[in-house]
Amino acid sequence: MWFGPAPSRGMSTRLQGFGVVVTPSEPYRIERVDDAPETTLRVNGEIVDVLASDGAEITRADRRATEWTIETDELACAWPHGLALVSDPDGRSPFLLVGANDAMVWIDGPIARERAWPIETLADEGQTIRAIADTREGRDARIDLDYVEEGELWWQRRYVLGWGDGDEKVIVISAQARAADEDVVCAAIDRIEATIARRERAS
Repeated sequence: MWFGPAPSRGMSTRLQGFGVVVTPSEPYRIERVDDAPETTLRVNGEIVDVLASDGAEITRADRRATEWTIETDELACAWPHGLALVSDPDGRSPFLLVGANDAMVWIDGPIARERAWPIETLADEGQTIRAIADTREGRDARIDLDYVEEGELWWQRRYVLGWGDGDEKVIVISAQARAADEDVVCAAIDRIEATIARRERAS
């Protein structure tokens, strides 16, 4: 479930960490490399040591964080392990996180709270509610859903988070995966929810 048309403005996504900023041009796909240092990335199929690279997409950062953070003009969050950072070809989400067997995490919003609240309304036809949890005194919530697609069991988790000083706007963080891949993707969306924060848009 998406919440309306693609945004009309462009969105710039970058990775910051380890003293560098990686600002890829769309379309992009960035992955960690198994058994390699965190500063070795696969960018659009090419393995790059970002500390040694002088490419146009890699610049030095003011701070030297010891983990990767995904940043857009409006938000920042951790880049969870196990998923590739990919541009959204439809421009609906600022970025996608994709994993094995069509697993995916994406972000909608900010949108008006009434479009995603109460959170039970996010269950699509054919989905069964497994669990609902309220957080922050009912300002935020989480829902887990089960459903069958082409004879295979899938799982979906969605967070609705207050976004801004009041309660009028929210963002929705969604993840879905085949049941066999649920643990990895569950850890990923929970890591994003725990670290996501607003950023001031560049003027």
